[in-house]
Amino acid sequence: MNRNRNVNKANGHHHHHNQKGAPGAGGGAQKPSELRGKNAPAYIEKDTLLGRNENVLVEKMIAGGGFGQVYRARNLDTQEEVAVKVERASTNDSQRMILESKVLDDMLGTKHFPIVYYIGPHSTYNYIVMQMLGKNLGDIRKLMPSKRISITSTVRIGIQIVEALSLLHTKGWLHRDLKPTNCCLGLDEKRKTVYLVDFGMSRKFRNDDGSIRESRHYCGFRGTTRYCSYRMHDRREQGPVDDLWCLYYSMAELIEGFLPWRDMESVDEMAQTKKILKHEMIFPSMPSRFASFDRNLRRLKQTSTPDYVKFQSILASCVKYVDDNAEFEWDVLEV
Repeated sequence: MNRNRNVNKANGHHHHHNQKGAPGAGGGAQKPSELRGKNAPAYIEKDTLLGRNENVLVEKMIAGGGFGQVYRARNLDTQEEVAVKVERASTNDSQRMILESKVLDDMLGTKHFPIVYYIGPHSTYNYIVMQMLGKNLGDIRKLMPSKRISITSTVRIGIQIVEALSLLHTKGWLHRDLKPTNCCLGLDEKRKTVYLVDFGMSRKFRNDDGSIRESRHYCGFRGTTRYCSYRMHDRREQGPVDDLWCLYYSMAELIEGFLPWRDMESVDEMAQTKKILKHEMIFPSMPSRFASFDRNLRRLKQTSTPDYVKFQSILASCVKYVDDNAEFEWDVLEV
């Protein structure tokens, strides 16, 4: 398995990155009929009308990854710009979009989750019309001159993502593939708000009565090896703690520009490194008080409910003060 490849049910394809995201690592030799994402012919032609009242006009493909394509479109009634995410309705892919639409439906109207306007089929595809978002954090980091995001900005973002995860977990869902490319900023007046996207690998970890679903003995791998917790390398059932580990490693990449295991070919070596590596080797730039983030994560069991506020206050303690109204450096630099 490639070190930063996403693995999906049984078929080994890496899965797509979100709006305006770069496609994932190459998918090996593919037969022409298997071209996916941006390399595939457009799933939906320009000027197609979608939606219940056929009032959504498709304008242009803006992103594609392992699974789907994302188009810029316009609501002709409101002139609002929207995003249309399209995936093939073939058996494997359609499950992802059904899952994603369930999660987004559950989170509708909740901060940090994109608004969904419409879900429907179109010829051999399924699509979701949703709020248009800005760049993802992975792309923003790469656009920065230093290939890093400042500690003050990462702390602000981290606090928001902890809040987003607590809202998601409260509704009984795990993301299971949190990483910089799956976190987008909003546009215009929402440009200081972080949104979680891409719920094609999510899983319900609570039953409707609030009880925790029974753990499976062995779970197929879900997620991206670079960001996943060491527990996930052991194919253990995931819990809320694992989404927080993904956040922890994502923040390290944003602040430091890379993760210590970025060049490791062996997944086992990567897992071992994650288990034993001290916090200051992963976050050399962060103040030592941030070490309690790692310590608190290690104490959590799969079934534990994390103290989200505690994780937020550990983050906040690393900067003089958290100013939610300040501009992010990329908006000032206009990258």
